[in-house]
Amino acid sequence: MSEVEVKEWVKVKFGERTVSGSEILVDLLARGFENKLQELHEEFLRGECSLEYFAEQLGLNVWEATNILERRGLKTTNL
Repeated sequence: MSEVEVKEWVKVKFGERTVSGSEILVDLLARGFENKLQELHEEFLRGECSLEYFAEQLGLNVWEATNILERRGLKTTNL
């Protein structure tokens, strides 16, 4: 995202209310995590990476990754 895109996104997301930089950062980080999770899950389902690699790329262990996938109703096997 460019600086202009981020400013526009903040305006749309938070409206005219005053928000802290940390609140914006937390939201952006969450979006980045979700995007990376989806990207890696698609690779995992295609058999392009293991669950271990999937977890490692997200900074998780396999148990945490499995739990996150299950809570989202996503497949935890690629068979």
